[in-house]
Amino acid sequence: MENDRIFKGKIIALGVCGGIAAYKAVDLASKLTREGAGVKVIMTQNATRFVGPITFQSVTGQPVLTNLFDMESSANIGHVRISEEADILLIAPATANIIAKTAYGIADDALSTTILAARSTVVMVPAMNNHMWLNAAMQHNVEVLKSRGFHIIDPEIGRLACGEEAAVGRFPETSRIIDYVHGLFAHANDLKGTSILVTAGGTHEPIDPVRYIGNRSSGKMGYAIAEEAAARGADVTLISGPTALATPSCVARINVETAQQMYEAVMDNLEETEVVIMSAAVADVRPSIAKSEKIKKERMPKNIGLELNPDILHAIASEKAGGLIVGFAAESENMIEHATDKLQRKSLDLIVANDISIPGVGFGSDFNLAVLIDNNGPIGEPATYRKDELAEKILNWIKDALTQLQR
Repeated sequence: MENDRIFKGKIIALGVCGGIAAYKAVDLASKLTREGAGVKVIMTQNATRFVGPITFQSVTGQPVLTNLFDMESSANIGHVRISEEADILLIAPATANIIAKTAYGIADDALSTTILAARSTVVMVPAMNNHMWLNAAMQHNVEVLKSRGFHIIDPEIGRLACGEEAAVGRFPETSRIIDYVHGLFAHANDLKGTSILVTAGGTHEPIDPVRYIGNRSSGKMGYAIAEEAAARGADVTLISGPTALATPSCVARINVETAQQMYEAVMDNLEETEVVIMSAAVADVRPSIAKSEKIKKERMPKNIGLELNPDILHAIASEKAGGLIVGFAAESENMIEHATDKLQRKSLDLIVANDISIPGVGFGSDFNLAVLIDNNGPIGEPATYRKDELAEKILNWIKDALTQLQR
């Protein structure tokens, strides 16, 4: 794999936990080393039951830290020295145990202590049984880490060691992990100082205090964009409809409920914004009259009058003299044609067209079937992306477009 030598001279601390995927970390360590990185491995005691430290030492050419008392002296404590030297701390595989310990600040072995002392970016690559990954406590701990600025490469769907077929929890392919780390190095602070406004989630248009008109948006796409932009040094304001997602680290979040509230929040923050990314699924209509008291079932009207909500994208294009405006189009047919029409009607710089007709992608999913379209037409062919991968692709386009504007 050729990564334009961006790894050359970088120090990567590789934490390996006790799971069956530990053997795959050997390939990861080997390839990172061949790319030019200095790979320093820290293993938990359970990890050594799957792979011996000598294996990692052989492929990296570096000594391996397995407990708090290895490589220590009064002047240089092993885990502290590694945490200070590392450009990135990569935990792969990350078990449920290390994720929970990190979330609660527990440091009782070489790896957990290294994580607590880390000053660099920390990337975790969970791999475990699907029921463990989907457990509410696990998902809570992951959200805690994300809110603190940790990077999480979500596990893939596939056959697990326990025998489960097509289940989430599988250790990602080595190439995906390397590409992710490559992106962190390549795009570090490339949007520093850029003010970016992101809208996310759906809106709730109240019928009464109990019922509302809404949509299926989870907010995952907008939150992935906000997280990626902040990681690249941007000043990010996230205007969010109702969602269960945690606020990404270093992101200023404004909560709204209705389309009118989102409109007002966007316009209030527009003047100093260089890039607006409208990923929210804003309801097109709202009830003409919202009751202040709950409507009893037997008194529910057969027809509810509706009126149009403000067109936020149109308003932005009318008010904003410079900068970039990015929109989204969720389509079930003629995706490129309809999205291109929206791009032109709304005077956008870029539109992300999403095909929502395919099961397993789009609203509520971790994946989008999408294509980017600018004023020169579609950029490549529609493809399925993880939402964090699509966020990176969008921000790469934005970085290139800003560079062109500055020339």
